[in-house]
Amino acid sequence: MRAPRVACLLAALAAVSLIATPVSSSAAAPPAERTIEDAVEPGKAFDVVSVTITAAPAEGRKATIAIQHDRRVDVGDAIDVWVDTDADWEPDLFITGTSYSEYAVYRARSWTTRGGEITDQGCASLKMDRRRSVVRVDPSCLAPSTRFSASVRSYVLDEPARTDDYVPGKHRFSPRVLSYLPQ
Repeated sequence: MRAPRVACLLAALAAVSLIATPVSSSAAAPPAERTIEDAVEPGKAFDVVSVTITAAPAEGRKATIAIQHDRRVDVGDAIDVWVDTDADWEPDLFITGTSYSEYAVYRARSWTTRGGEITDQGCASLKMDRRRSVVRVDPSCLAPSTRFSASVRSYVLDEPARTDDYVPGKHRFSPRVLSYLPQ
């Protein structure tokens, strides 16, 4: 008589635990676009006011990282962008450039160390014009990718490091977005 009651009690507890267990947010797919707003900071030499990360329209196409600045691009302005394409929260690509589209693309080894230059592989490009810097990146350039994130640093050459602007923060990635729009 006692065994059936224990079995019923265990079954009821299992059902309650399934209902009470919230669905993990990591199970939900990331969005196809995300905008990170950054406050206007008068002490920053080349202030970033927002970064919009958008999934590529399809495999073989490029995703976009659009960086909005508080003023027009000028001589000496520079951008560094780290991209995590395999969701391990470590940089995979490092894109660096100065005003008016002089840029280079590297494999990233860490936040502070870059590997070999891969600009000629077409993994990414950078264009700085007016109040925007736009990075186009192939999320699957190095390996297949389903989601990616980015981190941006803007600065002016020959200005003190304290005037650099990091979005979302120094050595921090944005929340992830899909690498490609769902088909």
